[in-house]
Amino acid sequence: MHYLTVKYGAEEAAKSPALEEYTVSEILRIIKENGWESSVDLVECRRINLVFDERELGGIECDIAAARRAKVSEIENVEFLKAEQVEKEYRANYPGYRQLGNNIWPLKLVTKLFQRAQDPAPSPNAKTSSPHAVFSGVASPSMDLSLHTHTTVMGVNSFLIDERRTSAYEVYTTKGVIRADYVVHATNGYVSHLLPQFTEPENAVVPVRGQVIATRASVPRDELWTDNFVGNAGFEYWFPRPCPSSERPLIILGGGRESAPWESNVTDDSFLDETVGKTLRGFLPNVYPKSFTRDSEPEFEWTGIMAFTPTKDPYVGLVSSSSVRPSGEYVSVGYNGRGMARAFACAQAVAQMIVAKRNGKTWERPPWLPIWYLTEQTRAEL
Repeated sequence: MHYLTVKYGAEEAAKSPALEEYTVSEILRIIKENGWESSVDLVECRRINLVFDERELGGIECDIAAARRAKVSEIENVEFLKAEQVEKEYRANYPGYRQLGNNIWPLKLVTKLFQRAQDPAPSPNAKTSSPHAVFSGVASPSMDLSLHTHTTVMGVNSFLIDERRTSAYEVYTTKGVIRADYVVHATNGYVSHLLPQFTEPENAVVPVRGQVIATRASVPRDELWTDNFVGNAGFEYWFPRPCPSSERPLIILGGGRESAPWESNVTDDSFLDETVGKTLRGFLPNVYPKSFTRDSEPEFEWTGIMAFTPTKDPYVGLVSSSSVRPSGEYVSVGYNGRGMARAFACAQAVAQMIVAKRNGKTWERPPWLPIWYLTEQTRAEL
């Protein structure tokens, strides 16, 4: 936060947390207005960041102080916790800080959003009948939304539109050709497959494999916690799945990359790293020796690909084009492990750019969107 304040000024720097707060508030609004709380496993809780190395506390306090000076909303809700308090409340002997948090099952939410976009009629559990209160413009009768799974895009060719050609792009897939006026590259860590310029050092999108386990606590839920956690300088992150208070909860734990070669430039998520797996298996028993046993094996284990950038921020907006190519390709990629807090707002910004262009209007940057998230061509057109 301090670096952003120095480079862009306090008002612009405050937009970095503002975008994430906007994402959270909008997702919660959509869930609650449609009555999806139980359908997406919504848990409104808190997020605790455990500090394993107390030397980090000074930097954390400096960042929070900078955020307060910039009058970042919600910063006053951040609460520092001494190790004694963490031990009493969470059975972990580390200092940390606590703030508001939420938890959902992402695939369930995306499925509900897709179903809602296909059928704009309010759901039976909806608390509002206004389409605008759900997604602006979703009820447009001209919109046709379809989903093509297991369909690999092999290439995108662009053309100048003239009397012989009415579409600017041809998208070549394993199941045929799709013609379009606009193309959005939202493939995150895989974006350089179609856009090789994102392998260049100055604007690289680096694929990074993450590994996750689902393991059972040794105590029932009413003896554990329902909050979300981050620890070890952000390398590990974990939360409990909802369950009855008398049952032992299943904990979802990700991380462990610090024990391997960081898993950078890895796009293959078809296998598990044994070293990372060993780190994950020992993590919770080390942090919570009273709540997890060392001989417990995970019930599930899997990997997925994240995307990191040199600036630690996403790229949002137009892909660079030339005078002989159409300007209708967009990206929204590079969430740096924070996709749940960033992807929704970034996608909305790109959608608004396309709608503005289709309607012959000038796109206006939302007040929560940082200027440095935007691609160079998008900034040039502001």
